[in-house]
Amino acid sequence: MIEIMYLDAANQERTVSYPSYEEFKQSQQTNSTEIADYYKIVKLTYKGQDLNYSGTYGDIFFYLQQQNLPQDDV
Repeated sequence: MIEIMYLDAANQERTVSYPSYEEFKQSQQTNSTEIADYYKIVKLTYKGQDLNYSGTYGDIFFYLQQQNLPQDDV
């Protein structure tokens, strides 16, 4: 599971989660999320482990690609 805590346009903390890396990738490739790319990330976890990511929502996809996450993480 991927869990993303971010600050929205009103500076309110929000959380979105994806059951698998594949579902996160699919949401990015189809642009099916309404989360703006410039939203600041508060915390990014993968399978409960804090990835110590600091950046924006739009850069998470590329960051996770560099982490060599397993493709079968459902």
